[in-house]
Amino acid sequence: MKDQAEHLRSMVKSLQDTIRDEVFGSTPRRCRVIAVTSGKGGVGKTNLALGLAITLAQAGFSVMLMDGDMGLANVAVVLDISPRYDLSHVVIGEKDLGEIVTEGPYGLKIIPGGSGIEELANLDPLTLTRLFREVSLLDQRLDYLFIDTGAGISNQVMPYLLSSSEILLVTTPEPTALADAYSVIKVFCQNHGGGKLRVIVNMAKNREDGPSAARRLQIAARSFLDMEPEFLGSVSYDPAIQDAVSRHTSYVIASPGSLAALDTVRIACDLGGVPFEQSSGLETFFNKFFSHFKIRKEFAR
Repeated sequence: MKDQAEHLRSMVKSLQDTIRDEVFGSTPRRCRVIAVTSGKGGVGKTNLALGLAITLAQAGFSVMLMDGDMGLANVAVVLDISPRYDLSHVVIGEKDLGEIVTEGPYGLKIIPGGSGIEELANLDPLTLTRLFREVSLLDQRLDYLFIDTGAGISNQVMPYLLSSSEILLVTTPEPTALADAYSVIKVFCQNHGGGKLRVIVNMAKNREDGPSAARRLQIAARSFLDMEPEFLGSVSYDPAIQDAVSRHTSYVIASPGSLAALDTVRIACDLGGVPFEQSSGLETFFNKFFSHFKIRKEFAR
């Protein structure tokens, strides 16, 4: 266990010291917008999104996690926080975006959910302009924005996937989870999604469980959709995850030497270690997001 913990610290140190220079170098900072989604509920999507966000925050990156599963507040439930304000207060113009941001572990910033995205997308012009100005400022300060979406292919989910530069599709090896994950890929392709879609297999019971499940998904997508999602990695089935949930924290904090935590760090290292030239920042994300509701609004300068 001591060796595992030391290995974890070494990986995080490497992520902090070397990956930042490789990814950002001398180029202007542009926030990477990453939607974390799934075909069905119960596959551990929220815990994984939180684990990845905390891992990158621990490594010194500026990270924000948005609870995009509006009305359910899954991230707040896991961390046992009760934000006084959420996105619904932004919608009605009572609060600015910056005023609802909640501080999480290791400096992680959290945007609580609380309103349907149709309402968010139909903001009045004045509130919309103010929101865009705040987003433009955030783009200069953030390295990552993770969006924990709802599950499935509803109109509460797809706008996030079609607007993000990167999508992490979380599934488990179970046939029903893989079938629902394939449905997400299919609808994503039918709607001409342009972001890079990667697959993470959660709750893998052995070393081959994850790659095998991902291959089945890749074969189906290649055969019927003429595309092949990248396999980013798998996370071991680990009782430490549920134990951490019962303690209202993340498993990467409560059990940093656990198999699931180490797997999450490896995925975070792979995610952070690949320069992503397609990152277009928050400005482009929000313009695309609102365009899905036929709102054509340029960012206010």
